[in-house]
Amino acid sequence: MLQGLFCVLVLWAVVSPAQRVRLERWFARRLMAILRVRVDAVFEVPQAQYAEHGPVLLYSNHVSWIDIFAFNAVAPVTFIAKSEISQWPLAGTLAKRSGTLFIERGRRHAVREVIEAAAKVLDQGRTVAVFPEGTTGTGREPLPFHSNFVQPAIAAGVPLLPVTLQYVEPNGRFTEAPAFVGEQTLLDNIRVLVTAPRGFVCRLTFHAPIEVEGNTRHTLSAQARSVIEARMAEGAYGSMGTPGSCAGT
Repeated sequence: MLQGLFCVLVLWAVVSPAQRVRLERWFARRLMAILRVRVDAVFEVPQAQYAEHGPVLLYSNHVSWIDIFAFNAVAPVTFIAKSEISQWPLAGTLAKRSGTLFIERGRRHAVREVIEAAAKVLDQGRTVAVFPEGTTGTGREPLPFHSNFVQPAIAAGVPLLPVTLQYVEPNGRFTEAPAFVGEQTLLDNIRVLVTAPRGFVCRLTFHAPIEVEGNTRHTLSAQARSVIEARMAEGAYGSMGTPGSCAGT
């Protein structure tokens, strides 16, 4: 975390945008390695590789505070996140300085403002990621999605890319253990991660992009949720097999 702070407080102002992307990815991979979580990125179609075919709006279920770093270990993106994260020690500063868009829940027009900001980021060619559940779940099945978070994709005219995020054991068996839910504290969750006998794997399945033209946000959100729900059921109740190539080690 101290290395990350040095990057955003000192190096950010003097490096190029391309170098910033490399620093973001390096930091995410390093942090995930310390926490003993590998990242397994699965792209169902070539167009799902957002680093090459973006910008897109990544639309994913949410399980843990480390989900953000899992995505950045694959290819850094701009996140829409709840404002509470900005108050976290160290991690909050990292998030703010790296360009995270925060929603101040309960403040009038907060959602509209962050949607407009996200659309501008997409217009500039950078992929944006959002967790439409608005909170974390276990990864066994999706919570209700807030369809208004599809709006940045519609406003910028970019595809919506559903992503299924689940944590598995090294043998591929689904697990809820890394989920940051309920009354668990951040330190409690970190303890779960670093004391697991064999660590965990964060599996990110990037599905086929959905074109937004001619569709409403409700239709798009429902379609994306359906894709994610089916993949989550397969992972939680079926057999996901042994994890493949890992984006972060």
